[in-house]
Amino acid sequence: MRNLFILLSMVYSSSLLADTVRLISVTGLVEKSFQPDIVRINIQVWGKGDSAKKAQANNQNHYGALKNSVEKYKIKKEDIQTTSYYLNPEYVFNPKTNKNDINGYIANQTLVVTLRKIDEAGPFIDSLQNDSKAMTGGVTVNSLGFDLDKRDDEVRALLGDAVRAAEAQAEVLAKAGKVKLKGIYRLSPRGVSSPVPMYEMAAMNEDAAPRAKGGGSTQLMSGEVKISSEVSADYLIE
Repeated sequence: MRNLFILLSMVYSSSLLADTVRLISVTGLVEKSFQPDIVRINIQVWGKGDSAKKAQANNQNHYGALKNSVEKYKIKKEDIQTTSYYLNPEYVFNPKTNKNDINGYIANQTLVVTLRKIDEAGPFIDSLQNDSKAMTGGVTVNSLGFDLDKRDDEVRALLGDAVRAAEAQAEVLAKAGKVKLKGIYRLSPRGVSSPVPMYEMAAMNEDAAPRAKGGGSTQLMSGEVKISSEVSADYLIE
């Protein structure tokens, strides 16, 4: 019985609080554009072979070419990271046996390379081109995105701006409603966006390898990086 009484008291108190607390609820949203200062390139190194060992060897052969480019552009160890690696058999359907037969193996490694000189991104990509026509392996650029090196600092600064934007809205509403703000009752972030890379990449010709040797190099336009922050706030009013 006592537990029931306590529970009823808590429900009554919460209901009373909801009836007496008067709030203005607002959101604060800010967005800012920046010139990017780094570029992250998602790279895939792959190798094929009739055996797992041969596939791995071909993979490492092309990884060596990537390593040469990394050394040429003086990319630090902490700015290159392997994100995945797999070695799998490849299958082909055999209509005679109605089964899949192993047709070879493929070793695949995915890496993310961070360049801190964004004007070197195009030449770096060109340096990865492979003249081999044996199709036993290669280096593929899957994607790239421009970003900010000090992104977290900018995110924290924008959160403060978002709070001030919310307060400004609350003040306008309070004035229109002929009430006064007493202070913040509840404040929480509604999500902080990652930078949106706004960029264009020049179309890559099919004769990429000859171009990398002496023709026009890959041209990239970094555009802008946009960061937005949003908060929700409840203000007590008199």
